[in-house]
Amino acid sequence: MIFKVLADAFLVNLSFIFAYYLRFKVFVFITPSSAPIFGKYLGILIFITIIWLAVFKLVGLYENKKFTALVDEIAMLFVGVVASTLVLLGLLFLNREFWFSRLLVANAGIIAFLAIGLGRILSFWLVRFLKLKGVKVKNVLILGAGDIGLTLADKMLHDKYLGYSLKGFLDDDPQKVGTSINGVRVLGKLIDCKDIIKKLKIDEIIISFSSISDQRILDIITECEKLRVEFKLVPGILELIASRIDTDEIAGIPLLTVSEIRLKGLSAILKRTADLILSGIGLVILLPLFVVVSILIKLTSPGPVFCVQKRIGIEEQPFMMIKFRSMVENADKLLPDLQPLSEAKGHLFKIKNDPRLTPIGSFIRHYSIDELPQLINVFLGHMSLVGPRPPLTHEVEKYNAWEKKRLRVRPGITGSWQVSGRSLLPFDDMVRLDIYYIENWSLWLDLKILFRTIPVVILGKGAY
Repeated sequence: MIFKVLADAFLVNLSFIFAYYLRFKVFVFITPSSAPIFGKYLGILIFITIIWLAVFKLVGLYENKKFTALVDEIAMLFVGVVASTLVLLGLLFLNREFWFSRLLVANAGIIAFLAIGLGRILSFWLVRFLKLKGVKVKNVLILGAGDIGLTLADKMLHDKYLGYSLKGFLDDDPQKVGTSINGVRVLGKLIDCKDIIKKLKIDEIIISFSSISDQRILDIITECEKLRVEFKLVPGILELIASRIDTDEIAGIPLLTVSEIRLKGLSAILKRTADLILSGIGLVILLPLFVVVSILIKLTSPGPVFCVQKRIGIEEQPFMMIKFRSMVENADKLLPDLQPLSEAKGHLFKIKNDPRLTPIGSFIRHYSIDELPQLINVFLGHMSLVGPRPPLTHEVEKYNAWEKKRLRVRPGITGSWQVSGRSLLPFDDMVRLDIYYIENWSLWLDLKILFRTIPVVILGKGAY
């Protein structure tokens, strides 16, 4: 963190020096009768740097935490630069003798954001490169070799830039101990945790299943603290709804009240407004692509261009979802015969190399082009740009009460599960991600998911 603070201090000073040059050497047509003495200007830069670094600290740029994505750090940097610039402009307003040019301050803010932002980006990619080369890599042990544990393991093994060296699983299932699952060995039971941490020099423990008792979790946490091992826990149902819990009491007995899960009020208005504007713009921009895809569908297979399918939306209300047709006509009639071949766990039907796909269908589905007409559903209010994927009627019939919580908001074209693995994720993980999204919704979260959807779609990762 010290290096980051020093780098920011250097770039802030450099930005103000460059802004001085622009203001009094380049923009000469708006230069005052006399420019401030450069030496005096440099002296005040010490004061300015302290203000900026203090504001950066207040907004959280120097917290000892990891940003979940580079876009989070850049967004936080933007907030810090804007706040610092406003503080400095406020000082200019309060102290008339403080002779700084307002145009200079504005220019310095823009330059500082670009310079520090570029520094953050270069640092981010340098760290990724070093992790790919095996530098700053953590030895990790996953407790629980179930679906969630396997999903985490798959991510760690395939995305080396995350900086994890997975040493194995621990699981109390005697049938799993000593075996290898997807190439990762189950090293023993939970009781062996302490010995394996020491033997393999583990840096981080991740508990990936909810069946473990609270007492056992506390014991493991205690051991991790003694051994200076970082500890992480995949949240269960109660942890996911923690943001909606209020405390109350009757006769001195503490009670927990869980509030309703629903996007409402100003949040609902903001989300719907963003959907309306962005879907309208998207439909206009993508119209030429719609024409080209429609022609290709008609040329390569008989049948309609669009597939209009009944789906279940908000509050279990049915609606007709529009997609480009990627399968042969009457594909639904072939579903019962293919159901046993489904490769997705839970209530979903997913199969690679689906025999019902048309020649162009496999391509437009791989890159999610078939989903683009759903912008019409978004514009009409049936769907949202971001949200849980809309299920089929027969899928909802199998839902339990907990799984139906994902139907409390408008379904989306993209969502948390699409950018976290798409068809590769088990159904239970998809529900968990959907509930987390609903609990923690913000306009910024929607924008992040939309940005993260772009590379996932371009690479076609996990789509089938």
